[in-house]
Amino acid sequence: MPNWSFRIIALLSMTLFLQACNKLDDYMLGKDNTLKPNPLTAITQKFTLSEMWAVHIAKKGSRYADLKLDPVISNGIIYTANADGTIQATDKVNGKVLWSKQLANSLVSGPTVANGYIAVTTNSSTVLVLNQANGIQLWQANLSGDALAKPVISNKQILVKTIDGNVYAFLLKTGEKLWVVDHGSPHLILKASSSPVVFDKLILVGFSDGKLDAIDRETGRVIWQRSIAYATGGSDVERLVDIDADPIVKGDSIYLASYQGYIGALSLKSGEFTWRKRASIYKNILVNDNIIYFVDNESVIWALNRLNGQVKWKQEALKAHVLTEPVLMGSHLFVGDVDGLLHGLDTHNGELVSRTKLGGPVLTTPVVSGGSIYVMTANGKLSRFSVS
Repeated sequence: MPNWSFRIIALLSMTLFLQACNKLDDYMLGKDNTLKPNPLTAITQKFTLSEMWAVHIAKKGSRYADLKLDPVISNGIIYTANADGTIQATDKVNGKVLWSKQLANSLVSGPTVANGYIAVTTNSSTVLVLNQANGIQLWQANLSGDALAKPVISNKQILVKTIDGNVYAFLLKTGEKLWVVDHGSPHLILKASSSPVVFDKLILVGFSDGKLDAIDRETGRVIWQRSIAYATGGSDVERLVDIDADPIVKGDSIYLASYQGYIGALSLKSGEFTWRKRASIYKNILVNDNIIYFVDNESVIWALNRLNGQVKWKQEALKAHVLTEPVLMGSHLFVGDVDGLLHGLDTHNGELVSRTKLGGPVLTTPVVSGGSIYVMTANGKLSRFSVS
């Protein structure tokens, strides 16, 4: 890995670690800008969650809230990847462990599961592809830097974006490198990254300089480029405008969010914003019907009208509690926090209607399937909950 990549990771690992432990409200380095979390007040429990089963997926879970190691459910199996290199397949109904593999290197993103394959990336700047049925490693390929964003499996390709601004396309079956695009990267970036999005014959990729590229998926040629956010301020930290939330295509619009920049809807026809609002976001957003849900960099939860950006509601009671990305189950929104709580909100008004105490910090996004919510904690425990 290039030396400057170590500098980026060292600086921003420290910053995000402090955020998780001390609940910092931003990424200001060398300055005490600690945001005090709001004390939690009693709520009226509209429902409770009952634990159906629990299984330990690793001796110790991830300690880093910025790594994208969220569980994935496919064909009735929940796949988990832990920072220590453990990959596991668990039956989502009864919690039975189907197989577990220990890799030689630590993991920084994954798993991505599709078409019979599992893809993960490691802290040694490699992408690994495994057999979905048994976890046997099929191939690995070297990268120019760590891939903090989850790989994308699309048809016969696997797409990987690295922190130094390169996008790779490999042949999914063999690992043959098809092409690589060098977009470049600023000297200082967040230790977070968005994944490419496949749209028709294009690959849409957000980068740490606030730009969005549309790449031809067959040739790797850049078709067009748009600036989504512009760097301002006197220091490198103030000028961070990373696009760390995965772009979301819905209809003829692409929904984008950046750190210290904007959230908005970009028309794929005109290339212009139909609306945008100032925001600072580094975690994935959620689009459902006509509402966008997201957690900003201060852990304030928002609901916006996706057609015009108007605020439907915002919830500040969990400010500075270091929340996960939001997930939707029915008419309720769920977020985990660094204190080991799972919070349920009413999607109509943002009211807190449920609070469940877990056995450890929730640093990875929960996953919802079949009326159950699956939560992985930082002590290596995976649990299935149902509404009671």
